[in-house]
Amino acid sequence: MTFKYYDKPELFTGLRDKKTTCDTCGEEKFCFDAEAFYGTEDLNSICPDCLSGGQLNNKDVFTCCGDVKELKRQLKVLNPTLSELEIENIGQQKTTELEKTTPKLITWQDWNWPCADGDYCKFIGFGSKPFYQNLATNLPTEDFFKNSFYDSDSDTDYLWKEALPNKEIKNYEDSNNYGTLFYVFKSLNSDKILTIWDCD
Repeated sequence: MTFKYYDKPELFTGLRDKKTTCDTCGEEKFCFDAEAFYGTEDLNSICPDCLSGGQLNNKDVFTCCGDVKELKRQLKVLNPTLSELEIENIGQQKTTELEKTTPKLITWQDWNWPCADGDYCKFIGFGSKPFYQNLATNLPTEDFFKNSFYDSDSDTDYLWKEALPNKEIKNYEDSNNYGTLFYVFKSLNSDKILTIWDCD
């Protein structure tokens, strides 16, 4: 199961327990639960093939909200010779691809999907001290964690000491054991790691 902006959705979102009818292709398959998708159209289930294949493109349904304002800012910095219309078009294409072909990331709060280096990032897992330790190569783990925050207003000292799990969170079921979660994203174009956190 391969998605551009979401690593291992079978672990971190999961499919329905039983086969259901995919609302886009009509086949009985193991599907994602689509009831919590955004938009004006109601869907119950969508199979991974239909989601990754862009079957939501002709529907008023989307799975997340990209940080399009920040994406366009980055695109302008990276491509100063492009016109505003070209930046707008590229930003909209990337945002549509993210919002229409990415499995829904289950979160408590609504927040914008982060971007880096002129594209949206890939969700790679739930943060924990072992997880960040594996990612940190040139910095102490604590510094790496604190430097990764997409929102610079977070109290990273408190989060490191009091909220970041000491044990690895291996799947969505594990994540239900915590009242605070750290969603870790990786740039598609560099080794940059970004963290967004929320709590119940």
